Formats: sequence, C-alpha cells, structure tokens
Amino acid sequence: MKRYALWLTAALMLLGFGFAKTKWDLHIAWPSGNFHTKGVVMFADLVGKKTGGDLEIAVHPGGALGFKGQEVLGAVRSGTLPIAELLMGNARGDDPIFGLTSVPLLVANYDEAWKLYQIAKPYYEEALERHNAKLLYAVPWPPSGIYTKKMLKSTADFGGLKIRTYDANSAEFVTLLGGQGIAIPFSELYTALSTGLVNGVLTSTQTGVDAKLWEVTNYFHRINYAFPLNMVIVNKQAFDKLPAEEQQAILDAAAEVEAFQWKASQKADLVSEIALKNHGMQIVKDITPELQSAMEAAARKILDKWMAEAGPKAKEVLDAFRGK
Repeated sequence: MKRYALWLTAALMLLGFGFAKTKWDLHIAWPSGNFHTKGVVMFADLVGKKTGGDLEIAVHPGGALGFKGQEVLGAVRSGTLPIAELLMGNARGDDPIFGLTSVPLLVANYDEAWKLYQIAKPYYEEALERHNAKLLYAVPWPPSGIYTKKMLKSTADFGGLKIRTYDANSAEFVTLLGGQGIAIPFSELYTALSTGLVNGVLTSTQTGVDAKLWEVTNYFHRINYAFPLNMVIVNKQAFDKLPAEEQQAILDAAAEVEAFQWKASQKADLVSEIALKNHGMQIVKDITPELQSAMEAAARKILDKWMAEAGPKAKEVLDAFRGK
C-alpha cells in the first residue's frame, strides 16, 4: 500500500499535477540514530530552509517505505521514489562502477577514500545519468571490520564461519578466506546472529553500535576492509521539473552536508569504537601476518575481477588514483 501511494504521488508530480509546494519522500534503510540518517535529516532541513518551504523532503528511516537495497536505484529510476539514500555497492548490478567503493584494501584511510571518490565521481554521475538519476552527495561508512565470537588469527579460523556481508565484493572476500558470505538485511541481522543463521558480520563500528553486536559477538577485527560509500540520489525528471532556484538550493545543501558528513563519519567511528569497548567488545587491531597476507591475496583477486567487469573506465580510475 505504501508503495502504491508513493507511485501515485510520484506519477502526479512527474506529470505536472499537484500543489504549489512539492513534497518528496526519502527512503533510507538505517535507523534514526545512525549518522547517515542524521545527515539526510540535516539535508532535508537545509533544503526546506533554502527553498522557503517550497520543497519538503520527508525522511523515512529504518527502511520504513519497504524497499530493499538492490531495489532502490530502480525505484528512483522509475520515479516510484523521488529521492533515496543507499549503499553504493547495492547498485553494482545496475552498473559495475558502483562496485569500486567496496573493493577490499584499496584505500587505507579517509584521505585516500576522499581522493578516490573525487576521481570516480564523474563516472558515478555518468552511470546514474543512464538510470534517470542524479547524484547529490556521497558519504563513507567508517572502515569495515569483522565481528565474530572467536578471535581470527588465520584462514583456518574462517572454517565454519557464516558471515553477514553487504555486497558481492564482501561476500567473495569472506569466501576466499574460507568462510561463507551471507546477504541479510540490516533489519534481520540481530535475529540472524541470535539464532545462529550467521555467526559473524563484516561491517563498521557504527553498525556494531546500531545493532548492539556486543550482545551476540565478542571480537571486532579492525581490518580496514573498505570505506564503502552511501549515496543520496534523486530522480532526474523530478529534479529537472523544479525551478532553477530550487535546484540550486538542493545542490548547495548537498555540498554542505557532504562536507559535514565526511567529518561526521570519522567522529562516528571513534565514538562507536568507544561504545563497543564500553560494552565489553574486544577490539583486535594487530592482525597476524598470516591473516593479513591472505586478505591481501583475496583483495587482489577481487580487484582483478572488478576491473575485468567494469572495463576501461576501471583502469582510468585506478591509474588516476595511483598517480600513473
């Protein structure tokens, strides 16, 4: 029913029917306390102020509108969703370029993550254009690590591990290390861990706090797997239909929030690690040489596969990133 109402509203808007003021419903999968959600609330507030209330963006956290990760770009493309926030890797099936953000061990810190984003951004924008969408801004998660009930020292410890992963790259990474990568929506994660459907998670410190993973796991291994990006995108027709001054207000608000949120991501990582420790989580930062070597070998295989899939543009991005 929610989806039908969204579709009807979007159809009327795209056809030019409606009201003096425009309202968009924004989908986001993460809970209200997550810094990504706080960012889109900030964005919506800024847009409302900059447009004098002529454009209202209603934020629906926790996946309340009923869309799963891999459905979101298609929903924006069709106009069912006028605007949405999603994990970029969830759109890899629509265009391989979106898999870049979660290639393992490619970037080591936030500065490198920002550099890669700036180089790849035109390619993301081009891909979204082909899907009737426009990129407004993107923000990284804190670096991904692995939560388990036992400490990981070698690939032998991955035997029998069923690890919740968040996209194709992360699932393959776990598989190459000897475990099993399983796709489970965030909303089902805690139950899956409690019932034994999975016994590990590859995700960030922030998600560990959101899901209270200290209640169902014991160790967080800081492997700095990747700094995966979330992006806020808008249906191109819905955007183009707005007056020029409202379009500019959206772009200005997006630039402000993007700058703020990159810093907020770093803060969220620090604050979340403290929260994990305070709840008894063991933070493992010294990865054994054996495991580090195995992870690097797995990362090279995934990078090679992604480059073959993405084609010449992949080499262009990586050459620019590596200064070639």
